[in-house]
Amino acid sequence: MPLDAIITLIVIVLTLTLFIREVVRIDLVALGVIVVLVLSGVISVKQGLAGFSNEATLTVAAMFVLSHALIKTQVISYLGPFLSGLLEKGYKKGIAGMGVLVASLSAFVNNTPIVATLIPVVNTASRKLNESPSRYLMPLSYFAIFGGTCTLIGTSTNLLVKGMAVERGVNEISMFTFTPFGLILFAAGSIYLIFFGKRFIPGRTASDELKEQEGVKKFLTEIKLKQKPAKESKSISSLFKNEDIKVKLLKRDGDVKEDPELSLELKENDELLIEGNLTKIRDLLKREYFSITDSFDDKQFPDEETRLVEIVLLSNASVVDKKLSDVDFLSHYNSEVIAVRQRGKKQLSDLKDIRLKAGDILVLLTNKKGYDLIQQSQVEVNQPFVSLRVEQVKSVDKKNLFIVTGVIISVIGLASFGIVPVVIAAFGGIVVLNVAQIITMTDVYRAIDWKVIFLLAGSLSLGEAMSSSGLSNIIGDKLEWIVNSYGGPVLLVGLFYLITVLLTEMVSNNASAALMVPIAFSVSESMDTNVLPLLLTVAFAGSSSFMTPVGYQTNTMIYSAGNYYFRDFTKAGAPLSILFWILAMIFIPLIYPFH
Repeated sequence: MPLDAIITLIVIVLTLTLFIREVVRIDLVALGVIVVLVLSGVISVKQGLAGFSNEATLTVAAMFVLSHALIKTQVISYLGPFLSGLLEKGYKKGIAGMGVLVASLSAFVNNTPIVATLIPVVNTASRKLNESPSRYLMPLSYFAIFGGTCTLIGTSTNLLVKGMAVERGVNEISMFTFTPFGLILFAAGSIYLIFFGKRFIPGRTASDELKEQEGVKKFLTEIKLKQKPAKESKSISSLFKNEDIKVKLLKRDGDVKEDPELSLELKENDELLIEGNLTKIRDLLKREYFSITDSFDDKQFPDEETRLVEIVLLSNASVVDKKLSDVDFLSHYNSEVIAVRQRGKKQLSDLKDIRLKAGDILVLLTNKKGYDLIQQSQVEVNQPFVSLRVEQVKSVDKKNLFIVTGVIISVIGLASFGIVPVVIAAFGGIVVLNVAQIITMTDVYRAIDWKVIFLLAGSLSLGEAMSSSGLSNIIGDKLEWIVNSYGGPVLLVGLFYLITVLLTEMVSNNASAALMVPIAFSVSESMDTNVLPLLLTVAFAGSSSFMTPVGYQTNTMIYSAGNYYFRDFTKAGAPLSILFWILAMIFIPLIYPFH
């Protein structure tokens, strides 16, 4: 194996490892990939930086802006009551209605803000029905994924595959090339969720407890015994008797003790990390001898103003990857974080040492001023988090909605008929919206999720390295031998789909697609077949992340909000992934022939 191929293989293994372990931000990893590949001589500087000027990268950036302009009109929020009404008609009808609504939007608009906006709607509607939100939030994410596979602009993965194809001289992928098979996947996925989803998707909370405003999820909270109880015993068992509260850590005079004995006598100024129902924690803090932290006591909010707010962190939040101790919610939102639920993990550490991740739920103790600040932040460009409670629906700006919708339809039409490239049409849409004063250039810069842009650029460089180093040819020869020995197009599609979808569940969907596209070209050239079926196989598989909460951003968003465990996604998503795999082997060779 050539030295360049060995270096590329090592970079791929290290990249995938870092993506899976999440010890370093994925956009930083992607940037590091470009630097290492250029410095090692595997690719040139021009090749390393080409990802930033690739049509796919620029189109994704433009679509972030157009999606923001549509969200800014409040149309998604306005659809909330409509969705709530659908869900109240029963599980099957509600799921079917939600599927059509969410998938239709996701086919043309970035699905992250759609899911973020509808999480509190689904959360509140399900509670009214005495159903667990977990029954509905996973379908919400899955339907967003289904819709994204139906058009070129529905997901960044489709755009990435097209961008890599164009660089290699293939211009066959248009706006609706994905639609025929995408609709098949949507129909099959909808049938699965409507008729079988409830068997596989768990109800994580009991119906009689769902009426509690604060929910029943287990949160971690740090409290302090600031004075001795007047009459009660000071033992752990006595102070927390019948409270369904578990003491995870005891800190006393600099010493830390895990899972202290229930008979242990507590002393003044002892600090405890407790885990329990948020309602129970709230009641516990009403006792005069407990407090959250010394710093929070000083604020002395009047009782009538005190509020608890649950928020879900989004991937673009500035606090993601920071320790809680480094986040100043007090100065920004006049609020204090009193509890954290982090992706189902049990953290045995100081609350302030928890490193925040996208999808984490934070419980904020605040007052009216802080509450208003929190709500205001959710209508800003690139909102950092979403509240789990439905707020008052703001009126739709009909004039702006008409203009934005017209611009998006024009972009789709111009690109579909080949009048102008999709990236130029999208940029033109941005110009029109600026001239119409619906958005500003400041909005444009803020609306773009730069983490995705860097990830795309890094992924494209990795794909270029696979081609230039010969690694894709080496892997392609192995796959060609397997296919020629044991089967034809069906097996070829099956192999590419399976490998891509497994990579997607572990790492970024864009990274998995970038790795597989060069191999697809190598195999098609060796076998003298049309490369389009393999490219579309990679695109569809790259977007079909159902088995883990980390493979796709919308899954991550609903992970903690639905009180899911990691295995819940595997249980519900594995049958769906197998179904899509079988459908891909049957229909892709028929709809997109190899010859």
